[in-house]
Amino acid sequence: MVEKTNPNYTKKANVKGNQITSIAPQYQIKQATEQFGVYGEKWGFKEMEFDYTLANIGMATFKATFYFPGGSFPIVNSVQLYKDGAKTKIDDDFAKKVETDTLTKALSKLGFNADIFLGKFEDSKYMKDLQNEFKEPEPPKIKLPIGQKVVAKHVQMGTPVSEMVKHFEMTEENIEKYSKLLEASQKITSVIE
Repeated sequence: MVEKTNPNYTKKANVKGNQITSIAPQYQIKQATEQFGVYGEKWGFKEMEFDYTLANIGMATFKATFYFPGGSFPIVNSVQLYKDGAKTKIDDDFAKKVETDTLTKALSKLGFNADIFLGKFEDSKYMKDLQNEFKEPEPPKIKLPIGQKVVAKHVQMGTPVSEMVKHFEMTEENIEKYSKLLEASQKITSVIE
């Protein structure tokens, strides 16, 4: 399923006048780690080097071998050394940027995030189906009798148990039971309608 991209980990970006869909690098690393194992041990780059032959025009070339459990292949990419066209502001993140971009390119050669590279993110029907597929399930709602809902609201507001015992004529044990039920739901607001 590596060819499908969870749209929650993408964003639209403008790169040199081109509209692209950008993929969160950590999402890609997570996907590859799930498929191959630990980065650096089972997959990643080796024999990495930078070539500054094109530095006079503000470019550096990144060369490496990408390896994974099924093999390896050479990969090359380039990056701007400067943040501005006047070449006055060096981009001190250029090495990180080119390594991250090269990782995306390497994983794309293995079919990761193919739906983006095939242009499917431009298809509204595909996107609607994909969003439904990756939709987070809603937390289950716990139905409480009306009296318990009132107690639940007071628990949420932080009313001391001693005050609730007096006000609701309930035992401290029952209030503690409702409090624990609310904590277990992890979303007090989903309990209270």
